[in-house]
Amino acid sequence: MAIDEEGLVLDGSVDLRGKPVVREKTGGWRACSLIIGYEFVERMAFAGIWANLVVYLTTKLHEGTVSSARNVSNWTGATWLAPLLGAYIADTYWGRFWTFIIFSAVYIMGMGIMTLAVTLKSLRPPQCQPNEVCQKASTLQIGVFYFALYVLAIASGGTKPCISTIGADQFDEFHPKEKLRKNRFFNWWIFVVFGGNLVGQTFLVYIQDNISWGLAGGIMTAALVISYVLFMIGIPLYRHKLRAGSPLQRMAKVIGMLIKNWKVQVPKDASCLYEVDSKEYLSEGRYPIARTKLLRFMDKAAVQNTSGSSPCTVTDVEETKLMLRIFPIWLAVIFPSTLLTQSATLFVKQGMTLHRNIGPNFEIPAASIGFFLQLSMLLSLVFYDRILVPVCRRFTGNPRGITILQRMGIGMIIYTIDMGVAAITEMKRLDVIKSHGLADDANAIVPRSIFILLPQFGLMGIAETFLEVAKLEFFYDQAPESMQSLGTSLYAASLGVGAFLNSVILTAVNNVTGRKGHQSWILDNVNASRFHYYYAFLAIVNSLNFIYFLVVSWFYTYKREISQSLGEDSTKVTDDVGINSQNVNGTHNRI
Repeated sequence: MAIDEEGLVLDGSVDLRGKPVVREKTGGWRACSLIIGYEFVERMAFAGIWANLVVYLTTKLHEGTVSSARNVSNWTGATWLAPLLGAYIADTYWGRFWTFIIFSAVYIMGMGIMTLAVTLKSLRPPQCQPNEVCQKASTLQIGVFYFALYVLAIASGGTKPCISTIGADQFDEFHPKEKLRKNRFFNWWIFVVFGGNLVGQTFLVYIQDNISWGLAGGIMTAALVISYVLFMIGIPLYRHKLRAGSPLQRMAKVIGMLIKNWKVQVPKDASCLYEVDSKEYLSEGRYPIARTKLLRFMDKAAVQNTSGSSPCTVTDVEETKLMLRIFPIWLAVIFPSTLLTQSATLFVKQGMTLHRNIGPNFEIPAASIGFFLQLSMLLSLVFYDRILVPVCRRFTGNPRGITILQRMGIGMIIYTIDMGVAAITEMKRLDVIKSHGLADDANAIVPRSIFILLPQFGLMGIAETFLEVAKLEFFYDQAPESMQSLGTSLYAASLGVGAFLNSVILTAVNNVTGRKGHQSWILDNVNASRFHYYYAFLAIVNSLNFIYFLVVSWFYTYKREISQSLGEDSTKVTDDVGINSQNVNGTHNRI
């Protein structure tokens, strides 16, 4: 094709000024390295707070076990739900690039406020004194700390649907070699994310526990500023997709028109449905989609009638179909996120009661046991990408080795096994507590190594390799090309809703089990708690959730490749993509 001969990308990508980009000078892993570099630092900073937050709330702000675990879950939920806001702003107003630039700057500001909140003595209650009741944090101290915390949540969430999508946009879907690299992009994206988590949960957590929270905050803030500057330096290398408008508005219009035309008969001839020329979509950075047989009743929204209302296009209807079809899968992956939240709440509380010394002078921070979750995830991801996928590919013929949904299902099974292992480990911890008569001493250190928790952290890392990577790839890949920011935000939203759900379940279980004079499963005194009942309960519910996942997966049909969804004239449309990229006017569509 003429476009390919000129060395331009075929997917219509442009530079920041709206001009077509040359393949050899832009995109690829070179551009991704700077994008991934920022994500590594941001994840390191986030993990440094998230992993140790329950410790700070209980030891510095003097909150109880249930209260601190609930607040960590709520903050985690806010962090992962904020991507919906980021996706809406990116698609409707600012575009992915500028949304990321603005939200990441706010993130740095929030980190600065957080550093002040944990450094200044006036913003922290005094340390607990032996044999005295700990002084609670004042309204001002709580207000400043949680203000900084939720600024970080919103800002971090606002960047999530943008940064990963910007990274994936550096590979041309229409170029065979770049398409293969894009298939591997999400594996290595998650690898870097968890690498950042690993550094945050070890290096930063150690500084927090053994030197000062203020120094750790200063390091995180400085690292964010440096990575932000480096990201800005790489602007000439980045490829951008033109903003396609708000997907939520288009979906709302389709639903509204479907209701209005509910009694209208759908014509058998697809040409009778309303559609516009493909070049109109290409000018918006979108691709036309041919009619499919799935959810055919929704085609009523594209029927041209005499009511005077403008019908929706076939492409708008098909995009809405795609988003509605992935919704049952999204519901199925919410509950496993409640299990993931345990690694930063109850798992850490368990670790605080165990022997953590290595030698006479070194003590492992309780939150750093999460290092083994990250390490397990990183090692299993390399094994999966380098060994398991090639082996499975020989038998299945699938470029991914196994399907995305199969990968999700394996992850869910491992999550359930992990909760069972956690319950058994907790039972053994309680046996030691009982034999030594430590149940009534909330500050007693159980004479067992913290490393007894390694199996439950290790299994969770393996589960994430399967489920979390597959979730990110699924929601990006199965969303329409013009709605991939929204698709990516659905991945984050599943984690957010799961974290909020954990807060609700935790509160409900605490209230129900503590009624009528009974001892609650979850107490401020962890040595007298019954975490194993809670873990067993979560394992049972996740097993039921897995059955639901099997049902909805059985009926799911994967989205067609772009070349298939464009219809019979896909070659012509592909040419139009390239031609349009040369004629695009950067002033009409923000990036």
